[in-house]
Amino acid sequence: MNQQALILLIKQRYDSLPRQVRLAASFVLDHPHEVAVMSMREQARLAEVPPSTMTRLAKALDLPGYDDVRDVFKNNLRARGNEFGQRAHGLVELNQKIGENALALDVANNAIAHIQTLCSGDNLATVVRAAKLLSSARHIYCLGLRGSFPVAFQFSHVSEYFARNVTLIDGAGESGVMKIMHQLSSRDALLVCSMAPHSRRAMSISSHLAKAGVKLVVITDSASSPIARMASETILVSKKSSSFFDSLVPAFLVSEILVALMAATAKVDVKALVSDTEKKLWGMAEWWGAQEEETPAPKVRTRKKS
Repeated sequence: MNQQALILLIKQRYDSLPRQVRLAASFVLDHPHEVAVMSMREQARLAEVPPSTMTRLAKALDLPGYDDVRDVFKNNLRARGNEFGQRAHGLVELNQKIGENALALDVANNAIAHIQTLCSGDNLATVVRAAKLLSSARHIYCLGLRGSFPVAFQFSHVSEYFARNVTLIDGAGESGVMKIMHQLSSRDALLVCSMAPHSRRAMSISSHLAKAGVKLVVITDSASSPIARMASETILVSKKSSSFFDSLVPAFLVSEILVALMAATAKVDVKALVSDTEKKLWGMAEWWGAQEEETPAPKVRTRKKS
């Protein structure tokens, strides 16, 4: 069994596991590198469960013991060579320790660290698979509520320049909800961004689509989250910020990479479609810019001196 198959099995059986075993399962899903390099006792301590619970998890996955779980993750790590050793660890040192400059640099360095994590081999492979899934869909629905809405909107807005099969499910006035109730197909896909604490409504809509056979591409912060366990592809992003709010920078980057990959591999003339969309937006006077400047300014009449 490879790592991807084992992770899928954990997600499938997660809800049926006892509470403590779910804690162990969550640790495995959220910390694959630690599973490969740390002892079972160290992992149990971090997961805040007895070591025997790790063994119970392995048994629940039809494996003889927890070493078999670790071996799957070890083999995956070996196949990737020295990627972790080559990756930059930590943040750029701050020149100042106090003041606005230090705070601004800390926020920026935090985002850089998140992006470095996102760009690891496994994560990028997941993003590529997700883009292929979306590209092959009959229709793409986009969902993000509360703080996650901007990510779904960005994906929908940019992809609609060349794709004519994208629908943003907007909470305002139930926009998009009535449409999806009657037109779902197993050939459709849902791109959903949801971070803990998860929106109850986002969970409800995603569950409805998943039950209808729609394939879910999920951008989230935990592989053990309930919405990730419904997904065909789960793209994990960090959200921790130096301030009181969660960072959306990694999630935004994922949405833009997905659109770029879709555009690069599309079977339509993307350049022509984007140009046509821009032309229509100019025609509707949606933008302010050079075209307004082409209109000659009205002549100002001056009175002749007598």
